[in-house]
Amino acid sequence: MVEKLLTKLRGKNERAAYGAIPQLLKLDDGSLAALVASYKPKDEQRRFQLDLARIALAEGIGGLTKQWLRIGTEEQRRVLLQELGPQWGHAWRMEIAIAALEEPNDKVRGYAVLCTKDAIEANSAVNADQRARITHALVRAMARHHERPLELFWLEKYVELLGLTASASDELVIARLERLRPFAGASRRTGVEKLDPDNLPFGSREVAEKKGLPLPVARVWDVGTGLLEIEVLETALKRIRARA
Repeated sequence: MVEKLLTKLRGKNERAAYGAIPQLLKLDDGSLAALVASYKPKDEQRRFQLDLARIALAEGIGGLTKQWLRIGTEEQRRVLLQELGPQWGHAWRMEIAIAALEEPNDKVRGYAVLCTKDAIEANSAVNADQRARITHALVRAMARHHERPLELFWLEKYVELLGLTASASDELVIARLERLRPFAGASRRTGVEKLDPDNLPFGSREVAEKKGLPLPVARVWDVGTGLLEIEVLETALKRIRARA
């Protein structure tokens, strides 16, 4: 079993490698860290896989989260965040996601937000310290886009996650969310346009006749407004104010 896991760790299939790491951790074998450290990676992706496993095996979750921003590339870390499934265990998954909230890149941090939110919703066992660290990391990231908050990648997910972690005593969080009101509204707009049967959009008549359908009498359109969905903002604020 161990050899199969180590083979996956050294292989080209990154998903299989990431799945092998938590299984190796469960073996609780102190010799595995040195063994993994002795492998020579054939490329940069496998170097990342091996470094990740070596640190996790030798230093545990504390060492891994402390070194998070120094391991691999932003893209490699982003992909890993997508692969942090339940097999990693709630505690490890949560701590890795929280560490990744410090990513300088908005897109990579966005995946950390998704991972953190998913971990909380899948298992509500999140302590006060974790809630505080998540909340502070989100607010710091949002502050970087103070003047143009809609430019923050997946802003809506930040707001939803704050609704799961912040409390009524977090006055600065509430104030920052309230500042989003001018940028909030219906995130999509739908309209109906009545069509002139003598001046139908190009190709509409031909398609209808070919399929034996009646001519279209109206056209429905739906477009994004670029605004933060107001219901998401209101729900988050309501949850925060209700949490002691």
